[in-house]
Amino acid sequence: MRRAAAMFILSAGLLGCENPPEWWKKSLNKPSPPISVPTSAEPASRPAVAPAPRPATRPATRPAARPTTPLPVPPKPVTASPKPAPKPAPRPGAEVMAYVNDRPIYMAELTELLITGHGIALAQQLVANELVSQQAAKQGIAVTKEELDAEHTKTLRNMFGNVSDPNQQERLLDQLLARNHVSEPQWQLTMRRNALLAKLAVKQVVVGEEDLRAEFDRRYERKVEVQHIQTASLADAQKVLRELASGEDFTAMVAKYSTGPSAKNGGMLAPFGVKDTGTPPAIRDAGLALRKIGEVSDPIQIGTAFHVIKLIRTIEPKDVKYETVKAALLEPVRARKIKALQQDILQILIRGGRVQYVHPVLKEQAEKGTTP
Repeated sequence: MRRAAAMFILSAGLLGCENPPEWWKKSLNKPSPPISVPTSAEPASRPAVAPAPRPATRPATRPAARPTTPLPVPPKPVTASPKPAPKPAPRPGAEVMAYVNDRPIYMAELTELLITGHGIALAQQLVANELVSQQAAKQGIAVTKEELDAEHTKTLRNMFGNVSDPNQQERLLDQLLARNHVSEPQWQLTMRRNALLAKLAVKQVVVGEEDLRAEFDRRYERKVEVQHIQTASLADAQKVLRELASGEDFTAMVAKYSTGPSAKNGGMLAPFGVKDTGTPPAIRDAGLALRKIGEVSDPIQIGTAFHVIKLIRTIEPKDVKYETVKAALLEPVRARKIKALQQDILQILIRGGRVQYVHPVLKEQAEKGTTP
């Protein structure tokens, strides 16, 4: 079989040759053996092999697939949960204000912000308190709890004199302190300082006959009581006058236009006379010039502000003898002189004290003379 195939391949290659070899020519002339073709009556010389019968139809089911062994699935890697970072240890000697997610915020950070924002104002209060305390200690002066309570009550009476209920005065004080961001300890320190200053001043105050006479004249002279509107400009004051002329109520105009501190009292000012030094001279003169109840002044300029006043009532002098009221005048005169001297003593102590701020922010603010 292999030889026949080789010969066939070789013959196919020599068919196109012009001079084929001699053996090739002889092979071409060699007679081929006869091929016997079987007829229908004669079987072929080579027995035919009957093909295997094919099934009429394919099996209804396919043979079961060869079982395969599944490949092993590698397990998923297990990721460990990250361990929380260890709580950092506080810096040695540093006071912690708070922990935020286990990390510390130090008191030094809070202190720095407070010093930068409010430091010099609080520092000056502490300095003033210390200067007064040192001066009081030199003179052997101290204050008791009863004296502190008395100073507190007196201060409330001076601040909220139009409110008679002590509980209401306390509530007003709480609101005032909250609005100005003043703590209760700060208020108590101020009361102690004022009480010490009062006792320092008492030793220096002398009330003479001249003081009592001036007080008598101030109290028992003709006085006026006026209602007051303060405006920021002349145009606003003129607008107030136009609306009053059209029939608007003065008290309503106070609430609508007044920018002065008297607005909280409906614009009412304390009665004053010709010798009253607590009222601005321009308002005092204009008020005393009004003669008819309900009369309204022209605009009065004081600095950059303008004022309009209305006469509410006049207080005529009483027929009072100086000798009959002299003793009653002593205490109010003394109190007023003590109050004035308290401020003088405090300023003298501040100017004469040797104050050296060490913290750089406080030092810079003190040198510039500024407060935040």
